[in-house]
Amino acid sequence: MYLRLSDPLSGVRMELARYANILGMRTKSGRLLGFHVRNMEVAELSPAAWSALQAGPRTSSEARAELEAWNQEIDPLTVDVDIPQQVHSLSVNVIQACNLKCVYCAAGGDGSYGETLKQIDIETIEEQIRSALQSIPFGDEFVLTFFGGEPLLVPDTVRRLARFAKSQAAERNIRMRFKLFTNGTNVTPDAAEMLAEIGCHVVISLDGPPEVHDRNRATRGGTGSSARALNGLERLMKVRDRLGSLSAGSVFGKHNTDVLSAYKYLRPFEFDSLKFDFAADTDDGEASQAYMRSLAATAEYAFSIGGERELRRISLFDSYFRVLDQRTRLHNHCGAGKSHFATDGRGRIVPCQWFVGRESEEIGRGFAIDQEKLQAYAPRLNELNNCASCWARHLCGGGCMYVNQLKNGSKHVKDKNFCDRTRYIIAKVIELYAEARLESEGKYETH
Repeated sequence: MYLRLSDPLSGVRMELARYANILGMRTKSGRLLGFHVRNMEVAELSPAAWSALQAGPRTSSEARAELEAWNQEIDPLTVDVDIPQQVHSLSVNVIQACNLKCVYCAAGGDGSYGETLKQIDIETIEEQIRSALQSIPFGDEFVLTFFGGEPLLVPDTVRRLARFAKSQAAERNIRMRFKLFTNGTNVTPDAAEMLAEIGCHVVISLDGPPEVHDRNRATRGGTGSSARALNGLERLMKVRDRLGSLSAGSVFGKHNTDVLSAYKYLRPFEFDSLKFDFAADTDDGEASQAYMRSLAATAEYAFSIGGERELRRISLFDSYFRVLDQRTRLHNHCGAGKSHFATDGRGRIVPCQWFVGRESEEIGRGFAIDQEKLQAYAPRLNELNNCASCWARHLCGGGCMYVNQLKNGSKHVKDKNFCDRTRYIIAKVIELYAEARLESEGKYETH
């Protein structure tokens, strides 16, 4: 199979040729690379091997025989990563209200998920945390994520739940890891100190330069929020040495696709990582293509100025590099419904925080789990989503169920735009991975 990834708007051109487990690519610089889909290997291809891939399976040559031999290889060092159905991560909506009204808000447009809750059923949430901690092995790790709305509108709730979780975890020698997503506008000195005390991993939402941020992340009164967010960031910086990590999260979509400008603005802050997410929406094909072009250009720029270390501050590229380094085949895009649950302010349990407020997606309430509904999440996601023919399936893991449902009305009907941009970005990952590893470690052979 001969394919071409091309972009007439930017001039980016990458040719792909596929035979069974072997994906060949010629990058825009002319480099010839091979990716073994099953073994998760990246290699340099000889011109003869590339020509054999282009010519198709009916050709007969020495290069073709070598490709067939590589195709048949089964590397014992490559392992499958499955996610058992045992919760190790819980997201809690500590409030379903927000002081901002972001143009791309996926939480009901106002952080409420369709039902404003400023006071949550904290006793029920504590019992859910206790139950989850009791279900995992002694000495294991558990991640508790504070979500909203805007969680720092209720810092006392965050503090109480963190203290409760730590006390429960201590009884079983479980390592607690706390994570919090905030728009930054309510980071008081006291809130910053509280986050430092629990060693929280904090993600602050910053969409780029103030003029961009203010256009997309305005207050409910219509004024920009960048000044307050930057003030909150300054307070977080003062306690940074006691935080688990400090990252920035930017959201792109039909409202904005300029990832490179956001990266250049955020880079001087020296965040531990940068999350560049795409907000799926109806009729987002043009925005999806613009986003993936800009993200690829951003990756090239980051690599050119700081090599692999700088590139891997972009969290998406770091995660893909980890998979390639560890030679692991992913079968699930995330742990939703397996290792990860989310609970809203009333204790209604869903597999993912983006399903909060959707009664059809509830898998439990309070302490009762619907085992029949839960069992539907047990199979591998890339099998449920029919990804067997996709060369990127073991890096992607089957795609996002929330995006599928949003776009197609079903968790397991793939969104074409998601698939296209994921393959495009993974092709760029493979190119940069080879660039980072080939000369520095000499790990790759010519096939």
